[in-house]
Amino acid sequence: MFRALYNYRDLFLIFIWREFSIRYKQSIFGVLWAFIQPFSMMLLFTFVFTYVMPVKMSEYPYPLFFYSSLLPWTFFSSSLNYSIPSLVNHYSLITKIYFPREILPLSGIMNAFVDLLIASSFLLVLFLFYHYPVTTNVIWAIPLLLLLLLFTIAVSLILAALNVYYRDVKLATNFLIQLWFFATPVFYTIDRVSPKLKPFLFLNPLTFIVENMRRCLVEGRAVVWWQYMIILLLCLSIFIFSYRFFKITERRFADVI
Repeated sequence: MFRALYNYRDLFLIFIWREFSIRYKQSIFGVLWAFIQPFSMMLLFTFVFTYVMPVKMSEYPYPLFFYSSLLPWTFFSSSLNYSIPSLVNHYSLITKIYFPREILPLSGIMNAFVDLLIASSFLLVLFLFYHYPVTTNVIWAIPLLLLLLLFTIAVSLILAALNVYYRDVKLATNFLIQLWFFATPVFYTIDRVSPKLKPFLFLNPLTFIVENMRRCLVEGRAVVWWQYMIILLLCLSIFIFSYRFFKITERRFADVI
């Protein structure tokens, strides 16, 4: 995949720029939309768990607690929304010329990644507002982002390929994302989950990623390296399977689409 992307890097960059420019063309707020979604969700969760249903979710400031976990989740959900219909939306190109088809879903993921980088800048504002110390363990956010990117690409490739054959995949995307949201500790912490349910939640790699993203950014603690290696092997296995599945099904994209 990396060799194909390198050989077609100009086309890949063109697709990224095209998707990015189309998304914010004639938009009043422009790139500000990148953090409006996690920011609004942060405000909603803070209001609900402070005034509507007062629950002690964390000893840390709620805006920091929620926003640090909403960043990786928003990237994942946005990537699925962009990448799953990407092959069907560009059917005219797929049926006429050859290029690595994975460029289409990956360009959507890269746009979501740009949004993630833009939205992350607001986290620095929250740290300054609350006079919150930043420890050296924040460096763990980089390998966690790589893990998140790997898992997101794996899920996006297999769902985008399935969507070519079964359009129900796109129709079920919103429902799937909602279920995935509640199965991921975005607005709660894994420590408050029943020990009987924890093993099932950790079958979802996002549980480890989101929980530890909050752990290293807000709590200032390091990631347990052997746990990281286990999730890395799991994500690599899913990625290898999904990419092989994508390349096998790719052969009939032009006929089916």
